[in-house]
Amino acid sequence: MAIRADYFSFNKREYARFKVEAYAPLYLKNNIKKALKLKDISPRGVGGLIDFPIQVGEEVEIMLLYPFFEEPVKRKAKVVRCKEINKNTWEVGLDFGMDNKIDLTDYVKRGK
Repeated sequence: MAIRADYFSFNKREYARFKVEAYAPLYLKNNIKKALKLKDISPRGVGGLIDFPIQVGEEVEIMLLYPFFEEPVKRKAKVVRCKEINKNTWEVGLDFGMDNKIDLTDYVKRGK
């Protein structure tokens, strides 16, 4: 698993996004579990790739694991972007919301 602590600019977003290469369990309606290949993470949400389309506006739950946190952290999120980028691959954006942000301080300090 490769993780880079460089980040995108703040041009459109309030928080820095850190590039990552990791997988996270994604829980859909009816507790269906799928894999999300993470591309970036920020205190406010994540971006990644999935092998199925998902409706913008749908609520999901994601579990973030090590190296982000020592203990797994679950967060509810709303799908804010889903774009097909090639056959069987969709790029998605998940927003945790203002009241559900995650603290990445320890992750950044470790320099993963």
